[in-house]
Amino acid sequence: MKSIPFLLLFFVLASIANGDTRTWKNAEGNKSFEAEFISRNNKIVTVRRKGGQIQTFPIQMLHESDQIFLEVNHPLKPESPEKQEEETGDAFGPLRFGDNRSEVEKKLLASPIVKTKVEETLFGRTGLNGVFETTETIGGLPCFLYFDWNSSGKLREVTLRTKEIGESSYNGKLHSTWEELVSLLNKLYGKPLAAGIYPSKTDLQEGLMMGSHLWRTNDGHSILLGTGQERAGYNVSARFTTERINPIATP
Repeated sequence: MKSIPFLLLFFVLASIANGDTRTWKNAEGNKSFEAEFISRNNKIVTVRRKGGQIQTFPIQMLHESDQIFLEVNHPLKPESPEKQEEETGDAFGPLRFGDNRSEVEKKLLASPIVKTKVEETLFGRTGLNGVFETTETIGGLPCFLYFDWNSSGKLREVTLRTKEIGESSYNGKLHSTWEELVSLLNKLYGKPLAAGIYPSKTDLQEGLMMGSHLWRTNDGHSILLGTGQERAGYNVSARFTTERINPIATP
């Protein structure tokens, strides 16, 4: 197990088994709360807190003992060629899950809905994360694209995210962006599986995304909308993922 660096505090959580609730600790072991494990990939854990709030956060920010527990109880399964073939379908804009990096680059460069100020010849150095932004602002703010790939280099997740803005704008510009994204996603994907209010700033913790809305695409994939905190800044993000995230069950 690799050593875990000193990180800013935030709450982290998961479960003993699917459908069960478990108390998890942050990297330093001095903060904790309970939630139900939903899913994970090689970088991110998705959980559901009491009351139905869905949250995501980096696995590396879990307490070391909890990282070990996660590996034992919810290990990543090797991706078979058949499974990789199944992970296709519309992602964001012209992108499709299963696209390789070259296909993603070509589609984004040809798309009228995104733009970049970085020369194409420099993509190898900069990578693609944060390089492309929406041509038009959403709620007054531009949104940037971030990507996650499977072990074969195929696209499995796209996140549309604003840059971090100050605390004073959380209930202003950021709220407007969240509202416009709710409207746009409703038009594109219909009624969400779960819909909540704009997350309170006081509920956020460093490195954690608080989900408010969940949609299912026609291909059975998930779109999770919410807000997050990175250092002293705040953002809105829409996560398009091949993970099948389910809403909280109701009686």
